[in-house]
Amino acid sequence: MPGQSFHFTPALPLSAQPLPHLTFLGRAGFSGFPSPAQDYEPCTLDLNTRLVKHPTQTFYVTATGDSMEGWGIFEGDLLVVDRGIEPRLGHILVAMLEGEVLIKRYSLYQGTPHLCSTHPHYPPLPLEGTDCKLWGVVRAVIHEYVR
Repeated sequence: MPGQSFHFTPALPLSAQPLPHLTFLGRAGFSGFPSPAQDYEPCTLDLNTRLVKHPTQTFYVTATGDSMEGWGIFEGDLLVVDRGIEPRLGHILVAMLEGEVLIKRYSLYQGTPHLCSTHPHYPPLPLEGTDCKLWGVVRAVIHEYVR
């Protein structure tokens, strides 16, 4: 289906080493010029721990198209997809519907399960009576502002 396709990337760890992560703290009630070191508390952020809950069941997808922009998925975004999550209404799924791989939201439309986008050019796709295979639930979207 036009509007949303992707490129598979093998499921490799996002980061083998924790990366620096700064937490900025607001300060009030002090006088004088504060040390820049007092304005943040250094710690580390390991993207594996944060985004990958089932490492052996996780893979990555790079999105293209415009059908999911209303849910914050844009062309070039990296999706973290987890096959170990049981899909529920409201989840964004990667699924193969009638032989075509799609990224859509699992929703009820007119009382029946559908795969839906946010773009008006792509109507809801009914699941009843179709050959639909779930590939995984989108756990996170990594959107780069500068590429």
